[in-house]
Amino acid sequence: MMKINLVSDPVSRSVIAILILLLLIALSSFAFAHGKKAHNPDGKKSEHMQAMMAAKKDIPEEYRIMDRTPLMPTDDSLQQGEKFYLQNCSVCHGEKGDGKGPAASAMKTQPANFLETKHSAIYGPGEKYWIIANGIKKTGMPAFTQFAPTQRWSLVNYIYRLQKDSAETQ
Repeated sequence: MMKINLVSDPVSRSVIAILILLLLIALSSFAFAHGKKAHNPDGKKSEHMQAMMAAKKDIPEEYRIMDRTPLMPTDDSLQQGEKFYLQNCSVCHGEKGDGKGPAASAMKTQPANFLETKHSAIYGPGEKYWIIANGIKKTGMPAFTQFAPTQRWSLVNYIYRLQKDSAETQ
């Protein structure tokens, strides 16, 4: 009878290594799917997320397909965006864009936290522009029809700058 030493047999070692790798992948997948910090453990979307997804359906196609702003984020554009943001948006979205402005606690649906890039990425630049112009009634987001198009694009540029600045400090 021939004895096979599993440690020295290259085929056996490869099979064992593959089995261990598959086991680790399976365990990792299970941990990710059932971890303690599930985004929404009961499977229901928050009111805010429901309103965001509903609003996304209302945004015209020509805004949904815009993947960048037509206004370059120059220093002037960013300064103008910051000025309009602080005057009109920070009361709900907070000075830092974290959704914790003074009016946020009184709102039924909490304002967007622009610093959560995964959440904020639900909307592209064109969609953000459209929302600034038209608002989202279900969330309490007002329409800023008084802003010129360049002012709205400056706000969009500034929101992206808030996200970039936040990411760089973390």
